[in-house]
Amino acid sequence: MARFNYVAVDKQGKREKGMMEAVDEQDLKKKLRLQGLVLVSFTMSGKSSKATGFKFQSSVNSYDLTLITRQMATMLESGIALLRVISIIEKQAEKPKLKEMFGQIKNDVSQGQTLSSALAKNPKYFDKLYVSMVKAGEASGSLDVVLVRLAKSKEDSEELKGKVKGAMIYPIIVIVVSFTIVYGLMSFVVPRFVEMFAGAGMKMPVLTQVVIDISAVMAKFWHVILVAVVGGIFLLIKTIKTPKGKEKFDKFILKIPMIGTLLRKVSVARFTRTMATLLSSGVPILLAFDIASETSGNTVISKAVVLARNSIKEGNTIAKPLEQSGEFPVMVTQMIEVGEESGTITEMLNKISDFMETDIKQGIQGLVAAMEPLAIVIMAVLVGTIVIALFLPLFDISDAVAG
Repeated sequence: MARFNYVAVDKQGKREKGMMEAVDEQDLKKKLRLQGLVLVSFTMSGKSSKATGFKFQSSVNSYDLTLITRQMATMLESGIALLRVISIIEKQAEKPKLKEMFGQIKNDVSQGQTLSSALAKNPKYFDKLYVSMVKAGEASGSLDVVLVRLAKSKEDSEELKGKVKGAMIYPIIVIVVSFTIVYGLMSFVVPRFVEMFAGAGMKMPVLTQVVIDISAVMAKFWHVILVAVVGGIFLLIKTIKTPKGKEKFDKFILKIPMIGTLLRKVSVARFTRTMATLLSSGVPILLAFDIASETSGNTVISKAVVLARNSIKEGNTIAKPLEQSGEFPVMVTQMIEVGEESGTITEMLNKISDFMETDIKQGIQGLVAAMEPLAIVIMAVLVGTIVIALFLPLFDISDAVAG
């Protein structure tokens, strides 16, 4: 057991300080909750820490907003008034932008505006999904429940995003290391061998000559190559930011073996999770489709969702247009069809997203397992080719001496 000096708030939003023994932060929260208090900050063994939900860094990101959403949901569930909740968020925010933003939200709400309309003034941080769900929660009188769902949805999204990014780190590192080694060999090792071969006055084998020529080009035009690589990356990023470029890139990436399959599953999981969250919060189905089409993360999937939305507007089922698009796995459309027929579409969408996310985790493990030997083989081939090219003339010289 450890001793904690804590700061908490009660249901009226009144701050209270005290000391309590607990196993850890979660145990402290549980004990305070039994007393009708919500933990804000604490100190233990002379080290200060903010309660989970208020660990802000230098710039506002989606992780910050996820934590804030969870904290707002927790305080509203505890019976603290909305205006007081916003005020607490504002006071605890360490990032200037967050403090400024929630100060303005507090002013708007205190003047009679709804929370959803106040949030909508900050579209950079609170997207259409967030605002629509808050609006639905306000209309149904269940804002705390909706915020809990929204926090869970954002937490799941962050976890999924983190796993996908984590899976890409290893291949990128291997590629960078491979090209660094190759560049080092071509720029520093090969020229030394060229000097040695020049003194022998012998004709170079084809492979050796090719390596020497590439090395010479890299040494003479390294600045041009660097500008070309940087310029190519910049041009690719700029192209992807255009609607046509983004669509072409998304089509291309979905066709890449293993990676394309994985990213398709990620987009479908986002779509089904978003739809389930929106529908369970009382958002109309057509509006839910509009929002879900913007959150899938892939323009190809988004287009299919938009076409499905238009088809549903004309009276068709959800499953049929999604199946006809050819962009959704058969299992997904069949489960949606079963959900429509049984009247459990929301529950079925949640099951689909849970299944897809589990499948994605396994897919990531498989991708990493496949990329590791592939990356090693590519590195071995590149380095091996250079080494063999450099040693071929040495074999010829040795044969000539022996002869």
